[in-house]
Amino acid sequence: MGRDYSAMTVRELEAARSLALDRIGAVPAFRRGSLQVGYRKCGKASCRCARPGEQGHGPRGLWTRTVKGPGGSRGQYIPVEQLDQVRAELDNYAQFEDLVADYVEINEALCKAKTGPPAGRRKRAAPAEPSGNKGGPATIGRH
Repeated sequence: MGRDYSAMTVRELEAARSLALDRIGAVPAFRRGSLQVGYRKCGKASCRCARPGEQGHGPRGLWTRTVKGPGGSRGQYIPVEQLDQVRAELDNYAQFEDLVADYVEINEALCKAKTGPPAGRRKRAAPAEPSGNKGGPATIGRH
């Protein structure tokens, strides 16, 4: 959450990591996505929603979230009496995301603290490869 962990010792970072993990585990039930609340007209000419000035049937909620695979998103209608619950769950997810981001920062600082400062730099750059790459280190891991 924007805190600078670079000055902390390995022991302090390990304690911070443990605390962050406890805080993540304490987050109440959550869901990711977004919630839209609105009204719609059913299309029946004789229905009250077809009268001029009527906003339509509702309110009704639509919870949507991004998913992998075809379509890219999924939606589910939420009964009006559950809208506050869903809003709270979405807020809990935002809290969860912040805590996980902090946990990642702590772990990165811990890894850096355990490996120590980088070794001295080379005085000369490596010659360029025929492909135009400079021959630097290969990228390892995920970004």
